[in-house]
Amino acid sequence: MRRYGIIALLLLGSLLLQSTLIGVLPLKIKPDLVLILVIFFALFNGVRGGTVFGAVAGLSQDLLRGRLVGMNLLALAITGYLTGWLANKVFKENIIVPLVLVFVFTILHGLLMLLFTNLAGIGFSGFTALRIGLIEALYNTFLVPLFYGKFLISSTRGSLKPD
Repeated sequence: MRRYGIIALLLLGSLLLQSTLIGVLPLKIKPDLVLILVIFFALFNGVRGGTVFGAVAGLSQDLLRGRLVGMNLLALAITGYLTGWLANKVFKENIIVPLVLVFVFTILHGLLMLLFTNLAGIGFSGFTALRIGLIEALYNTFLVPLFYGKFLISSTRGSLKPD
């Protein structure tokens, strides 16, 4: 039960940081802490855990933003599923793995959001989405070394270790 409380606090902290402190940065494109957390979580909890956590995290983002509920839910659930699917196929202890996964899945997440916004009739150009996605992918990738080591240790030997 303690594990789920810590996971909930990590999600809440990511949501708060993303909507407050990072929200006031003078950058037009910002890192996505929730997406990074979903990728990390799925990497250590597999398909089921990654999908469920991605859906919960996405729904939390949708409810916080208050528009188009379901888009983040779907995009993060798919991202969590795919990351979880790769979980047993990669060597998690190598820092290159999360760097590559965060970069690639940030771009995938951006493409999914582009698809969903276009389906909802409020999309924007593919070029703009690609530019935003690449910059966000770089930001997210630069943050990986700050958090991944602690997440790795906690997920393999600490309080986040799966049951």
